[in-house]
Amino acid sequence: MAQAAQQEVSAREYPPAGRYELDPAHTVVEFVARHMLSKVRGRFTDFSGWVEIDDDPSASRAEVEIRPASIQTNQEMRDGHLRSPDFLDVEAYPTLRFVAGEVRIVGERGFELDGELTIKDVTRPVTLTGEYLGRETDPYGQSVIAFTARTTIDREAWGMTWNQALETGGLLVSKKVDIELEVEAKLAS
Repeated sequence: MAQAAQQEVSAREYPPAGRYELDPAHTVVEFVARHMLSKVRGRFTDFSGWVEIDDDPSASRAEVEIRPASIQTNQEMRDGHLRSPDFLDVEAYPTLRFVAGEVRIVGERGFELDGELTIKDVTRPVTLTGEYLGRETDPYGQSVIAFTARTTIDREAWGMTWNQALETGGLLVSKKVDIELEVEAKLAS
């Protein structure tokens, strides 16, 4: 089977203008937090969203909704605690939301995306730092773009303040949480 040539992203290449829907089969919404000394990685498996690329890339927009009940850290007891009122309170707040509307182009492939993240009905500004990976046509003839993005938040700013002091003076769970995205999105018809 012949392998498709990887499209190289040249200096200042932008995605073609259009509205792209996130492909949940090829998109990952993950987070990383410290638990005592080690890092715990988790992900959300139920989400939807879109990216609208403008002819002027700096005017592009994005919106993502995440169902926090879909959280997975590979440990059911921890997942249950993260769904509880101590953290995400998924019964009272069934949706997390990110809405972005300002993009700054950084270098050849980089961007900074300013938006607002809503968790538990608390909305705060965040900036995602990312990299555009390129455009390709999938085996079904659909135009696909890909990018990565990340940010770090202080979970306490969204009312997730539960913690436990350790004998050594530290805390059981870090206040800082890294959010990491690997996104593939298809041009909407």
